[in-house]
Amino acid sequence: MRALQVNQHGEPLDVLSVNNVEAPEAGPGEVLIKVAGAALNFNDILRCKGGLVSVPKEPPFTLGMDVCGEVVAAGDGAESWVGKRVVAVSKDAFGGIAELTTAPASGVFDAPVQLDDISAAAFLLPFHASYLSLVVRAELKAGETLVVISGASGLGTAGIQIGKALGARVIAVVGSAEKAELCRTLGADVVIDHTTEDFAEAVLQATGDVGADVIFDLAGGDFVGKSWTCVARGGRYLPVGFVDDDTNGMAGRPMRMVGIGNFSIVGVLTAWVDEVDPGLRRFGFNPYTRQEGDKVHTALVRMLEDGSITPHVGRVVEIDEAAAALDDHYQRQSIGRTVVKIS
Repeated sequence: MRALQVNQHGEPLDVLSVNNVEAPEAGPGEVLIKVAGAALNFNDILRCKGGLVSVPKEPPFTLGMDVCGEVVAAGDGAESWVGKRVVAVSKDAFGGIAELTTAPASGVFDAPVQLDDISAAAFLLPFHASYLSLVVRAELKAGETLVVISGASGLGTAGIQIGKALGARVIAVVGSAEKAELCRTLGADVVIDHTTEDFAEAVLQATGDVGADVIFDLAGGDFVGKSWTCVARGGRYLPVGFVDDDTNGMAGRPMRMVGIGNFSIVGVLTAWVDEVDPGLRRFGFNPYTRQEGDKVHTALVRMLEDGSITPHVGRVVEIDEAAAALDDHYQRQSIGRTVVKIS
């Protein structure tokens, strides 16, 4: 089968190629998916470059996390999924940009009937992560102010829509006029271009120096410290993305700033796992269960049905164009989600 593979660690354009590889097989509790569409993620860039990721792997390996497709085979315990159209996260977050991929049943959900294969491939991770972050973890309420950093990204576009659906006032932070316009069309009440103004000062001015109740940070890096200066008393800061952190969010932070600001740092991990490996648990891995994942998925499908949310697909590419498209992500030239159409 054809698959987009990392041949060695380095820049996407230098190390990615479409190779013919042996098709995977579904093990116990896993499904085999014939992929129709697979989304690109910033984590794919980290995997290309050999950066810090949750599950490291040495090349060669097949890239790709979240997919939409049809389950064509299954291992013991997952047979009920065979023949179903699904959205899923590939096993260990590898292998999705290929004609076939495997996924643990705990990360497989019915594809929303409201979405075609391309839009469904763009749906799972951004909307599950945004709902878990804003609704479950931050408990965002109507009338509160939400700041979404990287508002034109896949997660950002999802976060803006969920925030508006909850009745929040949404401030989007972006890096270009084109991205600003997209955020406005999605319902953002205020849009800040961080390349032309100090976003923390702009947030304070927009809130009468009160600050934001919730900051949904999808970038990290220099945005962290500045975010902490414009959180409201009793506010919640969500560290969800780390693309602008050289050490992927593991760098030390001046924690005293949290104390003087009287706000909370609210951790978020989007993974639905019923049984956690003891070693991973001792490392700190502590995800929500599949039962919670089903609640999130059901709530999001209802939001799709009433039209309050929809995935924003900025670009659709063929598998042979995926390396160049991922480089565009790296260069911050992409908007919304880029989906690889698998023929």
